[in-house]
Amino acid sequence: MRVAQLWRYPFKSAQGSVAPAIELVDGGVAGDRRWALVNDAGKLCSAKRYSKLLLATGADDGTLCLDDGTVLDDDAAFTQWLGHDVRRSERSPDTKVAYEMTFEPPNDDAEYYEIPAPPGRFVDLADVHIVTTATLAHLAAERPDLDWDVRRFRPNIVVDNGEDAAPFAEAAWVGQELELGAARVRVDQETVRCAMPLRAQPGGLDRQASMYDAMEAAHANHIGVYCTVIKPGAVRTGDAVRVTT
Repeated sequence: MRVAQLWRYPFKSAQGSVAPAIELVDGGVAGDRRWALVNDAGKLCSAKRYSKLLLATGADDGTLCLDDGTVLDDDAAFTQWLGHDVRRSERSPDTKVAYEMTFEPPNDDAEYYEIPAPPGRFVDLADVHIVTTATLAHLAAERPDLDWDVRRFRPNIVVDNGEDAAPFAEAAWVGQELELGAARVRVDQETVRCAMPLRAQPGGLDRQASMYDAMEAAHANHIGVYCTVIKPGAVRTGDAVRVTT
């Protein structure tokens, strides 16, 4: 197996970018989800509730860039664009926030619940998120009417596990460790999908509410795996990926 793609997202819920290399550090990917918007109630703004965030691209300096080239760089601009009173926050060891999500992803009018983010971070749950090419290819073949663009799943690492690999083979990695380049991660659990894959994104990705039922039918709504960094190090595109015990 090989590392096919590496992704980093400097700003919570905004578009990220493909990187030739990333650095895995204690707690996740260096520079990943460094910035976020927090609303006037002190809640972390996630595209689970504020879907417009996906229409901007985040930068390492804490700005958001819109498709028309407009750069948002202060709280007044963020507030005007999002339509909610928000302030930009940079994560720190003292960061303690919660985000909001619904347990009925296709229904944006469903009740939202408060979920704590890990202390000191703006991620939803885990250090690193991995998906495999075989799983995405299987989903696309089974439901060609839907667009299974990898951006819908916001992984940090896409692993090419070969054309002959079984779909959802990564489920068997849970409880094991992966070596990726100079780093090592422990695979903790499969990733339960929320509303994010259903959201519209730039580049022609329309909202797809029916994707939720498709993911549920395919593999109980589990796509990819969440991991914890246990050995920091650099990971580069093309690096070998090995499952270890």
